[in-house]
Amino acid sequence: LASTLTFGQFVKAIASFVAPLIAAWGVLHCASWRILFPVFAAIAVIALVYMSLTRFPEASGMRRSSTFGACFALLREPFILLAFLGILCHVGIDVGTNVTAPKLLIERLGMELTDAIVESGQQRLYFLFRTLGCLSGSLILTRIPAMRFFLFSVGLMLLATAGLFCLDGKAAIYVCVALLGFGNSNIFPIIFSRAMLHQPDKQNEVSGLMIMGLIGGTIFPLLMGALSDALGSQNGSVAVIGCGALYLLWLSSKLQTDTK
Repeated sequence: LASTLTFGQFVKAIASFVAPLIAAWGVLHCASWRILFPVFAAIAVIALVYMSLTRFPEASGMRRSSTFGACFALLREPFILLAFLGILCHVGIDVGTNVTAPKLLIERLGMELTDAIVESGQQRLYFLFRTLGCLSGSLILTRIPAMRFFLFSVGLMLLATAGLFCLDGKAAIYVCVALLGFGNSNIFPIIFSRAMLHQPDKQNEVSGLMIMGLIGGTIFPLLMGALSDALGSQNGSVAVIGCGALYLLWLSSKLQTDTK
């Protein structure tokens, strides 16, 4: 299950990786980056038509609709709550890295804002390694235990976070961003699959609740900005990312010992 979900993440990551390339092509050949909108609209329509014509076998218990109340009620289950917070940290690290990396280049290398965001290419690097991580993860997870790979991925994230604290060179920051992208690429499907298998009779509700964990992408940047302002340095943002990675390390022990 984790391997299949990871391959789905690989397909999704392609969009994140190619979007800047399509935008750049649009600027060069169509005089506008807005070419992204008709391209993505066409892909969305094709996907919608294809999915509407595809039959999905479902167990009788999964045919009922899920409500917000039913999803939130699962938070009373300690394991599901911890998994939800893990998804929140995963998404927060994902968004937070892309927000912080240009600021680190500005703060430590004296880059101009435009250079840090456009010319540095760190966001393309992050999504490249995230895409590669999802593709390789879909294969690796068929051969080794999911939790062993989870620990390896979190270890890469902690190593990258420590590097962002200590290293100032452009190449070093690039390497750390790449490690964060690769390490964070397989966290979501492993947590998601564990949560689904923990409560197989409530897969609709578990799925809905785990997807709500995407709000981590709004919570983390807020905390990162507040702590960076308080410390007067982007080390505050890196600290928040590090705390998220440490939580995932602690969560690994809970995921490992779950027996359901």
